[in-house]
Amino acid sequence: MAERAACEQLENERIQELNDVAQNISYGNIHAGVNIRINRISSVDEELTEQYDMISAPLINISRQLQKSLVKQLKENRRGGKQTGLIMGRRLDAHALCRNDGKVFYKNSLPNEIPELAVGLLLDESGSMCSCDRCTYARASAIILYDFCQSLDIPVMVYGHSTGYDTVELYSYAEYESFDHDDKYRMMDISARGSNRDGAALRFVAEQLSKRPEAVKILILVSDGQPADSGYGGSAAEEDLRGIKQEYQRKGILFVAAAIGSDKENIERIYGDSFLDITDLNQLPTKLTNVVKRHIRV
Repeated sequence: MAERAACEQLENERIQELNDVAQNISYGNIHAGVNIRINRISSVDEELTEQYDMISAPLINISRQLQKSLVKQLKENRRGGKQTGLIMGRRLDAHALCRNDGKVFYKNSLPNEIPELAVGLLLDESGSMCSCDRCTYARASAIILYDFCQSLDIPVMVYGHSTGYDTVELYSYAEYESFDHDDKYRMMDISARGSNRDGAALRFVAEQLSKRPEAVKILILVSDGQPADSGYGGSAAEEDLRGIKQEYQRKGILFVAAAIGSDKENIERIYGDSFLDITDLNQLPTKLTNVVKRHIRV
């Protein structure tokens, strides 16, 4: 009980810190007068835990299948050791001289303890996400991607976004540093809510990701429509999103915009070469996780 109380206190302090960070970011004139609020469950209740336990088994199985081919390679990479069977190199492997394929060199690899990849996932939680079970698939994808990254020691952050009255509501489901290891249960709160003021949410998450030390930073957006909020829409909102993408690309962030609704053409127009078409929602978890797999250095 004392440990739980301590974790809850740390989480409350984190919520305050996140809100302080949010207030000190310049979001641009198009978001003037709009408040930014970070929401996070400080202490996970039994209901969320039970809900997770009911649906997680097949999702975790998908994660395990996706990571199967990588686990051994990553462990060896972090442990270091002798890498044999190379076509070129400075060291000749005497035990491989009998091979006729030319793979007779080896090298000693140094341990790599620092992850080279960090991931941020931002989910659209607008009201339209309740259509066609989009929110259910988004939640499942978050759980799979989170487990995949956690199992491979890849730092991962998961946020959702919606709006209230003159407020952008950001929902912190998973942070890079965990106090109580309950972030997987927090993701059961992913829901369809209000409107979507994408630019402010995107800038906050991109700013958090840009602070990471990893060489490769991937920001995955899942959306079912164009930006739509009071005073925020049309070409002005699209230009805001394009500008944010370009700004943070210069800071080394790779963007992937997964479109899961009928608004795919408009989302492609906004994000250009970062666009990922998810026609079949069943493919969403695998496609998002494969984005990360393509950038893992082993």
